[in-house]
Amino acid sequence: MIVSIFKKNLFFNSLLLLPFAVILRLYSLVHPTSLGTTMNGGVLYDLVLRLLPESPIFHTLVGIFIVFFEAVLINRLVIKNRFSRDITLLPGMFFIILVSISPSMHSLSPHMIGLFFVILSFANLFTTYKKYQSERFLFNAGFYLGIAALFYTNYIFLFIPLFFSLLSIKAFKTREFFQLLSGILLVVYFYAFGLYWYNEAFVLPTIKFNLYILKGFDLFSYLIIGIYLILILNTLITHRKFVIKKSIQSQKKINIIFGILIFSIALLFFNNPDDFFNYLYLVAFSLSFFTATIFLRIKNNLIIEIVNALMIFAILIYHFQFYHS
Repeated sequence: MIVSIFKKNLFFNSLLLLPFAVILRLYSLVHPTSLGTTMNGGVLYDLVLRLLPESPIFHTLVGIFIVFFEAVLINRLVIKNRFSRDITLLPGMFFIILVSISPSMHSLSPHMIGLFFVILSFANLFTTYKKYQSERFLFNAGFYLGIAALFYTNYIFLFIPLFFSLLSIKAFKTREFFQLLSGILLVVYFYAFGLYWYNEAFVLPTIKFNLYILKGFDLFSYLIIGIYLILILNTLITHRKFVIKKSIQSQKKINIIFGILIFSIALLFFNNPDDFFNYLYLVAFSLSFFTATIFLRIKNNLIIEIVNALMIFAILIYHFQFYHS
């Protein structure tokens, strides 16, 4: 029933992603969590901490709305760029599932907020494909990524896949590179001006390789990590099937999403272990499309509905019966 609803690209069905997010985050509405803490929360995240009322239930509701809007953006990205022949809302649905699977991901974290601008950044970059006058979109791509980094500092390293994505969809031009870079530099300029105005020191991102980032979790956390690993491995093994019989434009853009997935996994080992589950927001961004495509290959709708219902039921049971904050 649920999958059948989100298989249809209708405006009302898109709105239903909001109550779907509410259901999967019901635990945090019953047991609301306050704003998350992180070693690499940026200056805009600190501003959010000061501006928002100190109400855990309000923080939880804001987080639900942000996740909903991110799911809508992902669906728009997939549909507009013709990643799949099937025009559905399933990528957004699976994104909500992937970022709601553990209550540890329900707090209003900088990863969650910053991801909204990461999606906008790559959406603007994709718009430049075969556009002669693409200055505005390149500037916006850099600008939105800079904003994302002001929420979660380590997002600045996504400039690497952003730049290589530009090389993938357009022939290299020095002018276009600086147009992309200028968006980020404008954000840096305002950030530096703010630091000077308030007489504060500039702090570099915390970067430290951690091979043992997967240590110290409980059994259920490892099960969640295992689910992510299965989906990632399936994507890696069947990567060619995602681009076969697609247009050149779609192939390039799907490969960019695939590259974001690989880069986000590599960057995982340079993050604070305390941020592990919140960092999975970035992984879920690209993984949601591939997961939706994998499910669409199943021809039996009844099996899809049963599997999806079991997933939702298992998540809720875990939240209310086995999760310990």
